[in-house]
Parts: sequence; structure tokens; C-alpha cells
Amino acid sequence: MKKVLVGCAVMGLLVPAVFGQGAQADQVKRRAKETANQNNVRQGVPSPAQTQPRPAAPAVAPAAPAAHQSGSSVTQVQTLAALKNDLGKFKSGSTPTAEQKQLFSVHLTQAARGKKPSSVTVQKLVDSLTAALAEASLTSEQQVRLAQNLDGVFNAKSFSATNFEKLISDTQAILEVGSVKRATAVAVAADLKAVGAEIRR
Repeated sequence: MKKVLVGCAVMGLLVPAVFGQGAQADQVKRRAKETANQNNVRQGVPSPAQTQPRPAAPAVAPAAPAAHQSGSSVTQVQTLAALKNDLGKFKSGSTPTAEQKQLFSVHLTQAARGKKPSSVTVQKLVDSLTAALAEASLTSEQQVRLAQNLDGVFNAKSFSATNFEKLISDTQAILEVGSVKRATAVAVAADLKAVGAEIRR
């Protein structure tokens, strides 16, 4: 009888330890993934937004003057330039003005070439992202990469779930490499994911 009781006591002590290791292993894997994403940002590995498959061009393109090329590609170039310009205005240690935030919100909404997210969701992202950028020190390359990721999320309707998650993770990594606290970067990633969830519905 004593052996059974001792055996039950030992099992009672071992079972929580085994389950606790599973949760720790998940956390270790998640942190390793975050570190890998940060290393990709530091080494200049292309953003997941750059590697997304684009719709194939028609086999025979009609001859058209350069001024009348596809409006969507011109719009995307203009949108990326506007987003990059906006991101460059948010300096470390400064508080963004209401006008800067409003313009950034407008440019983000214009980035969506399909379904538009709600203004409340966009504003929440703008608030968290501008607060994060106030403590960040992003290089010009990181600003471009962040603009590409934002554009990618605002047009993520056709992305696979894996590619969508890569955009979110890469955005978080850019912020963390730019000296943003992890908790703040995670909050921005959550707000960006909420925008993408509205677009992907």
C-alpha cells in the first residue's frame, strides 16, 4: 500500500513538471523565431512583403505609353513613398502631432487597394505604431521595409495565413531591432494583425 501511495505522490510531482516543460518549449521556440526574424532584418534579408507572389502579367501586353501604365502599380509606388515619408517624420524622442497622425492614417487607408479596414482599427494601429516609433531609431532601410510590410498587410486578402504571419512577425522584428521594447512591438503587431484580420474577412 505504501508503494502505491509513494508511486502516486511521485507521479503527482512529475506530471506538472512535464506539462510545464511543454509550455516552456513553446516559449523558447517563439523567442528563437523572433530572434531569427530580427537577424533577418539586421542582415537585410528581403521583407516577406517583397517576396509575395504578384498576379501574373498578361501574356501579350498592349503597347501603351509610359504615362498610361497600370494604375495599381503607380498607386503602390506612390503609397510606399508616402508611407516611407510618414515613417521618416516620426523621430525618436519626439511626440507626433495630431496632423502627422491624421496624415499617416489617411495614407495607410489609401494603401488598401481592396477592402478598407475600419477607421477605428486603423487609428488604433496609428496610435500604437507612432508611440513605438517615438522610442525607435530605424534606419532608412528599416523604414522602407516597414512601409512594405504595412502595404502588404493592408493588401493581404490573397496572402496565405503563413505569409500573413510572416509580415506581422517581420514588422515586430523591425521594431525590436530599432530599439523598441518587446512589449510595445508585440502590441503594434497585435494591432496590425487586427487590421489584417478585417481585410482578410
